[in-house]
Amino acid sequence: MNSHLYRRSVRNLDAMTRLEVAHVTFELSEKDQTFALIPGQALNAKDRKPLFSGIITKEMGVQLRVLANEIEEIIIRGEEK
Repeated sequence: MNSHLYRRSVRNLDAMTRLEVAHVTFELSEKDQTFALIPGQALNAKDRKPLFSGIITKEMGVQLRVLANEIEEIIIRGEEK
């Protein structure tokens, strides 16, 4: 069963790692090797259900580092103007 199910009684939030990136929370389950993207600043509990969830793949680490590098380059280019 996917750990990121909406109902709190089913989701074991203590067993997950949560990382905030801007307005999105990445919720990671090492046990299930899964992730979920959740609105990080949602005001109502009903709005904090996962927007998307999936299985962590071998390629994701590299893909996220490429994304991080691109974001840093955008910031640097913006500071040079």
